[in-house]
Amino acid sequence: MTTTNHPNPHPSSPSEGEVGAEGRHPLHGLRSFFPTARQRELYDALNLAPRPGLALVGYGGAMGGGKTRAIVELAIDAALMHPGNNVLVARDDFTNLSATTMREFFAVCPPEFIRRRQQQPTNLVQLAMPKWPPGQVSTVNFRHLSDWTGLGSQQYGAVLIDEAGEVAEEAAQMLLTRLRHPAQEQRWFVAASNPWPGWFERWFVRRELDEQSLALAEGRVVFVPARIADNPHLPPNYAEQQRALHRGEWVERFIEGSFDAFAGQVYARFQPRLHRWSGPLPPFVRYAGGLDFGGPSEDAHYTAGIVAGITDSRAACGPNVLIRLDEFEERGEGVIQRLEQWQRRCRQVFGRIRWCADRSQGAWIDHQRRQGIDVVPSRGGDGSVAWGISLVQDRLAADPPRSFYAPTLERFPERMREYRWAQESGASPRPVKKLDDLLDADRYMHELVQRPRVFRPRRIKNTPLQFGRAALMTDP
Repeated sequence: MTTTNHPNPHPSSPSEGEVGAEGRHPLHGLRSFFPTARQRELYDALNLAPRPGLALVGYGGAMGGGKTRAIVELAIDAALMHPGNNVLVARDDFTNLSATTMREFFAVCPPEFIRRRQQQPTNLVQLAMPKWPPGQVSTVNFRHLSDWTGLGSQQYGAVLIDEAGEVAEEAAQMLLTRLRHPAQEQRWFVAASNPWPGWFERWFVRRELDEQSLALAEGRVVFVPARIADNPHLPPNYAEQQRALHRGEWVERFIEGSFDAFAGQVYARFQPRLHRWSGPLPPFVRYAGGLDFGGPSEDAHYTAGIVAGITDSRAACGPNVLIRLDEFEERGEGVIQRLEQWQRRCRQVFGRIRWCADRSQGAWIDHQRRQGIDVVPSRGGDGSVAWGISLVQDRLAADPPRSFYAPTLERFPERMREYRWAQESGASPRPVKKLDDLLDADRYMHELVQRPRVFRPRRIKNTPLQFGRAALMTDP
């Protein structure tokens, strides 16, 4: 991810505060930074964004594409082009931020620009041009985003996120609201990422943001792909060596920079179109739900719930087909009360539901039982995660499938697609413990379906609009 000095500087003389031709600002010459072709595309994207306005730029793809170097150079630019600015350079984990992004920053930032460096209580550096009046500085803050709630009172002119695929979407959304520092009229939100599924892919690659409305509000979204071949400063034959050392999806994702390949996807057989239920609901013989209890803080694990109907023999799709009908995924103060309100509404719409919850959360299971909710503990123990995943896999892989989700479920298909195995050597495979709460609840629900307890469910109308969130918004 490192870009070294280019032997043939490109002359340019753009105006103060603007990056010029070939993606270079006069400041780049002062610190001997010569952007690669892809990095110049990144600067072009910023130049073409509204001024004043907001530039949302994703720079993502292969390892060694120059992403980290671009992040730190943009931080220096934002600080020195806009006197008095406040800039954030962030990554999910501070250890990685310190070992990679911060190390790169101080390796390339000329010491004559550094006025002060602070490590406690927070890491920051203050920069200034030699001609600035005494006391005028811009601040570059280095923060981890594993606990992002403390940033809610800050104002930034630029937010620059390295390895954005590791960062929670809520953190990114919150930081967008903090882009309002008066020193920088064209605010920058720049995220760099390897090709992991998640919000970065959805925002920048799949283009799921409302870009038309954003454009009307003086905003612009741009994706710049990063590939190994774009970085001429890597060791000779670097890409060829990596292709020889790795295989299959790993090569496609991390060497070719493809967001289509997905190394380590847990539910590789899940296909959103194939497994989305369409048409009227069939008759159900019972309902089952899964629960996973999180915490009350804004950065805690989610509290999640999911409920499904199990078809009876009269259904055209056959008996024992599982159709997920509604979901709950929230956190923060009062989340348990909101969960129980959702459970009561589910019962009003569907009828009696039996729930299964994480065995390790016995206190919450007892609390639910005191509220009159029928809930049992999950199996738990060694191998229970792999066993539960296999139950989900078997239904997905059946021909025809034996499990579906209602089109009103929004989070569930996202979580299924983004759920991946941890990259650990010498250990039994385990999923990444991040944004897995809804799928844990789904796994507990599948366990429960293996323990049949038949009862007559409440009859609901067999129309596509009478289930899920739409049905829960109206009391029967």
